[in-house]
Formats: sequence, C-alpha cells, structure tokens
Amino acid sequence: MVRVSGCGKELKRICWLIVAGLLGACTPAPEFTDATGQSVSLRHFAGKPLLVNYFAPWCAPCLREMPRLNALAEEGEIAVVAINYDPTTSAELDKMAVQYHIKVQLLIANEDAKLPFPRPSGLPTSYLLDSEGKLKQTLVGELDQLQIEMLKATSAK
Repeated sequence: MVRVSGCGKELKRICWLIVAGLLGACTPAPEFTDATGQSVSLRHFAGKPLLVNYFAPWCAPCLREMPRLNALAEEGEIAVVAINYDPTTSAELDKMAVQYHIKVQLLIANEDAKLPFPRPSGLPTSYLLDSEGKLKQTLVGELDQLQIEMLKATSAK
C-alpha cells in the first residue's frame, strides 16, 4: 500500500477539480429557458418528432394557428414548443400562455444556443425536427389543418 502525503492528496484533489471543470465545459449550453425559468435542451425531446414554432403576440397569424398547435400537441404524436420571437422574460411567457390560451410549452431561445435551424426572418415559422433532432422541414406562414396533417404524415416516416 502506498501512502499519499498531505501534499499528494491536495494535488490529487486539484487534478479532479480540473477534470470536473473540463467535463463541465464540454457540456453544451441549454438552448432554451421555459416559463418557470428552467433550462431546456432539444435533447429533452429526443425520441419523438418535434415541431418548433416561432411566434409573437403581435402576429395575428401566429395567434390564429395556436389552437391547431395546441390540438397537435395534445394528440401526442409530435411534441410542440413555441418560441417567442421577441426578447421576453419567463414571467411574461406565463402571462402570454394565459392571455392567448397557449397550452404548448413556451420557450425563450438563448442567444448562444447552437440550434439545427436559423432564427426566422418572418412569422410564424415552424421547424419540424425528427426524433433524432435533425431538421426535416421548414414551414413559413400560418399552419392550416391540411399542413398539420401533412406534418403528421411526414413525421411518421
């Protein structure tokens, strides 16, 4: 058995702190913050297709499509999240959910997130990701029921 002096123990502790720090630095930053202030990553939705919808409360087509997105999420085949396009806070997201009857999870995109899709230039814009998080489809404009049925068919493939 080898004895480790006090100095050796301290060196070992420092080495483990360095390793832990390096491992923490390798962990990707969370992409989103939810209405409760918790961090959310796209990995939370792995294993199921995900529809990421960018919206704004001043966007009439965004608000018109929200009941259809709520219904799609309730069906459970495709996970649905909505990202507020404008800068906001978690508390404001919570108020928006109540005011506009939004039942899908509302998120704030973190600026330093590495997402598999670009920030949209027009609203509403939706991105369909497959169960592995890869971009399958980009839809710009209000989603009608026919487009939602096509999304379900696409995600089933």
